[in-house]
Amino acid sequence: MFRIEYKIIEQSEELEYISDEEIRYNFLLGNVSLISSDAKIEMEWEWIPLLDFAYCLQVIVSSLKARDTAKEYFEFTENAETLEFSKQEEQLKIFAFFSSTVLETIFAEFEKAVYDFHFSISESVRTETSGELPSVLQKYLLVKK
Repeated sequence: MFRIEYKIIEQSEELEYISDEEIRYNFLLGNVSLISSDAKIEMEWEWIPLLDFAYCLQVIVSSLKARDTAKEYFEFTENAETLEFSKQEEQLKIFAFFSSTVLETIFAEFEKAVYDFHFSISESVRTETSGELPSVLQKYLLVKK
């Protein structure tokens, strides 16, 4: 069992002129927890750009899915902390450079959790936004398979 939990702390109201940079650094800020059956990595920093994080996790899933053995990294630019995703066949380990906790899960469970996380975040953005979404924002809402 693997899941991703999040809490939105701050959501932007004005999206008409939102830029790629704003989405990557200042849009939909909150907390994230990565949870396996026996461990948890909590990132309760209140400033993680949730849509960007969900989008980047999709890119990581796509890259890992293409190979039996692979490593991918996600670096939080605001504090230079890093997550490492290490795949060996169908097993996945997640290391947080800021924690001694190591999460272990099956890659397919991670893939589903990332899809569910991205879908939930995307639906939240769509629900809270009236009118046409800017094209730069639409890119982050697309599901990557």
